[in-house]
Amino acid sequence: MRNYHLLNWLIPAAMGLSGLFPAAALALGIVDYTASASFTLNPSAGNPNQDFGTVHIQSDSATGWVLFVRSTKGGSLSHGTHPSAIPYSLIVDGLQVSSLAGGDDVIALTASTLTCPPPIGCTLPVRATTLPSDIAGKPAGSYSDALVFTLINQ
Repeated sequence: MRNYHLLNWLIPAAMGLSGLFPAAALALGIVDYTASASFTLNPSAGNPNQDFGTVHIQSDSATGWVLFVRSTKGGSLSHGTHPSAIPYSLIVDGLQVSSLAGGDDVIALTASTLTCPPPIGCTLPVRATTLPSDIAGKPAGSYSDALVFTLINQ
């Protein structure tokens, strides 16, 4: 049995800070992603609903917000030294995100009302699922991806 360790988890967070211009300034929107330290890919059972970290949202927009996410590796975990990749599906706050394969920003969550009250905001779980069939036959080693979260106030 091979050991698969996800050690090189690169997850930068994009921060959306609106300009604090005139008195009727745009709403404040900040997003911060904290990745889980690592996890082991399981070739026999896959990784259903595995902890991928948390995303913290702070928005003071009374009209809501949209949280976008983008994968720099097209929704796959890429091996550090081999051309192998393992696709995964992403789940934010219990809702599955549409395909990350295109490498574009996709909507992760939307809120039409103030659901993350300032200044506290809210912290949401980020989870991922890999299938055993996608892991089987892949070389052992470190796999990584980079996620970019962007919060846009409405």
